[in-house]
Amino acid sequence: MSSGMPSGMSGEMLASLIFGLVNNTCVTTVIGLFGIVANIFNMIVFFKQGLYSSINISLFFMSISDTFTIIFIEWLNICYNPYIDNLKAPVSFTELYYITGGWPSGFSCRVTLYITVYITTERCLCILFPLTIKTLVTPRRTKIIIAFINLFNALTLVPEYSSIYLSWQYNMARNGSILGLAYRSNRADTQGITFLLHVILIVSGLFSVIVLTSVLVIHLRRQTKWRMKNSSENKLNSSMSSRDRKSVVLVIAVATFVVVSYIPMTSVALVSVFVSEFYIGGRFSKEFVDTWALIMLFGMTNASANIIIYYKMNSKFRATFKEVILKQTKQ
Repeated sequence: MSSGMPSGMSGEMLASLIFGLVNNTCVTTVIGLFGIVANIFNMIVFFKQGLYSSINISLFFMSISDTFTIIFIEWLNICYNPYIDNLKAPVSFTELYYITGGWPSGFSCRVTLYITVYITTERCLCILFPLTIKTLVTPRRTKIIIAFINLFNALTLVPEYSSIYLSWQYNMARNGSILGLAYRSNRADTQGITFLLHVILIVSGLFSVIVLTSVLVIHLRRQTKWRMKNSSENKLNSSMSSRDRKSVVLVIAVATFVVVSYIPMTSVALVSVFVSEFYIGGRFSKEFVDTWALIMLFGMTNASANIIIYYKMNSKFRATFKEVILKQTKQ
């Protein structure tokens, strides 16, 4: 019987195989397909509302980065499928993914994280400078900052991509040439730099989101107490603070979801730094693969589920979303 896996497989290897097939091929893939559709709707809704406010612009571009994250993880599910070698394609799919999906997925995850940093920072500035925030944070400045976030994170990939490339190489097991990873002469000088930058940026970004979100939560609690004490005062001020409060609650929800989803990724990245054998070919290879499979599930869920937060917590988003759906059903 033909199989992509070796005969005489141990129980531990079989359990790992089943876990990989269920988690990667089934659960993560289904969530990802939902996420692609959801993020397309997010982009349509925010674009229809108009990219005139910093929050709409930020969430619009976050949906784009989330979509790319999902695509790269779906590509991982294909390349790391244990039966992919049955295709007999002249390609090393794991090496192909390393260069076409591995680092790009890290890039898109960091973009989402730092857009979240920007959103929470902008909300904190609203607290500190409520009267001048509209002149401090403008749509144009928001677009420039998001462009800088993308450019800066892209530049961190230069050391890695300057020393690796895809090339046809002879493979003894297949008795033929396959497309795989090759290294340039400067590999020794650049190896590990991009990963170190990735870890530093992930840790600092996550720490920033946690601190800024905590500030927003504390402010929200104080504001709630103040509103309870002054509920009979000026109606207009009450209405305005209510709108601000809803924006803060939405940002807190999005940021909290990002924090929960990124803590596992950050933890494993730190483990990889301090435990030398924790990598794909090391002594803890099985644990490395299974752990990253779960992390990809967290990442996929985070990239896919924001539409639920927007729909539940933002009445304007909900109304526009229903309008878009109604328009599509009539066509």
